[in-house]
Amino acid sequence: MQTDHRVPTINTTAMRQQHRKRSYSSGSFRKRSRHDLICVVCHAPAMGYNFDQITCESCKAFFRRNALNNVNRLKCRAGTNDCIIALETRKRCKYCRLKKCFEKGLRKEWIMSEEEKRTKKQKIEDNRRLRALSQTLSLLSQSSYSPLIIPDDRHCQFSFQPSEEIFDEDSNDYKYSLNDNDRILLTKIEEHYTQAVRLNISVIKGYDNPCLRNLNDFVDVLNEPAHISALRMVTLFKLTPEFNLLHEDDRLALVKHNLMAILVLHFTICTDITTGIFHEPNTPNDFCYHANELCNYSNAIYLKTIDLTDQLQKLCSYDRSILKLLILVIIFSKGADYVEPILVESEKVFNAQNVFVDLLWNYLNVRFGYDQTPHLFSRLIFCCMKSHSLARETKETITKIDVQNKKFAPLMQSILETS
Repeated sequence: MQTDHRVPTINTTAMRQQHRKRSYSSGSFRKRSRHDLICVVCHAPAMGYNFDQITCESCKAFFRRNALNNVNRLKCRAGTNDCIIALETRKRCKYCRLKKCFEKGLRKEWIMSEEEKRTKKQKIEDNRRLRALSQTLSLLSQSSYSPLIIPDDRHCQFSFQPSEEIFDEDSNDYKYSLNDNDRILLTKIEEHYTQAVRLNISVIKGYDNPCLRNLNDFVDVLNEPAHISALRMVTLFKLTPEFNLLHEDDRLALVKHNLMAILVLHFTICTDITTGIFHEPNTPNDFCYHANELCNYSNAIYLKTIDLTDQLQKLCSYDRSILKLLILVIIFSKGADYVEPILVESEKVFNAQNVFVDLLWNYLNVRFGYDQTPHLFSRLIFCCMKSHSLARETKETITKIDVQNKKFAPLMQSILETS
């Protein structure tokens, strides 16, 4: 007489209840050991839930490979369609093993396609970078950043003589033609910008004049002028109430995907085309740099940046208030980068951007008149799009350079996606 070696059917509901009992000790829940789990298909030790049921790694992989195929292509090796599926026998009959997988409740619709796997992997990577950026921004909120650099032979005091075609410091008089709400908002933006610069200083103690600093390569450009600009811009956003009202994930995503383009506009604020000097306005003892240090990236990027800077300065009639408003319009922009996460609260971002779009339009009206504003506004927005294009080209150029053993500032690592 043959002995029936079939493994008794396991009641998975009872098994889960038993796990919950073992997980409760002395009136409190404790973390359940995964060693207690048993695969519902072959009864081997399992590591967790896969496709909605507890399975071992072997049955998980088997189900992923075969569940989407036509079951009719498989045939029972014994011809009974009722083979025993256990740890020792699970590989003998694919038909019965797959049949049991379905009977035990494994769900084939939970199997991800290759595109879904890539999307999930990209999302995990994006979240990792967003967490890294979040940590950096948290550090910024806890203390001001002061990159005081030890004096060396790469800098000297510089008699900063601005060109005649300098930004019009009296242009803020135009804001008094705005209505009360717009005037107050524009004044706040100016105050926040000044505060952001003061909270992130880059001076050498003991020097009264600007220090002209020479850089060696593109890493120095990223870690000094680009980094200090990024810190100042991020601080400006953190001082902006409309930005702080957004969901944390949205704030991080907007900074990550828009900051490089914003640095192009900040370059426009700080660069004197005639002298070729990059220097933060109203900071007598701040560092200044040769604008052509951008050639450390590439000559093409330098020439395009200078061309866009010259174009923007002339469009704005050398009015920095317009550039600061454009910066705030850009930070609330979505979709300018190739790959961006979906915003959690997109309507909030849209409404926040409209605050500064409306203010920009109203300011252009009082500055240039109703006839010129539509044409000028469209050209400024086009320049913003060009700044995003230039930012992407800069990122792509940097990724092509051998960055092994190069140490970037944490914020720049997150923005350039080199971490």
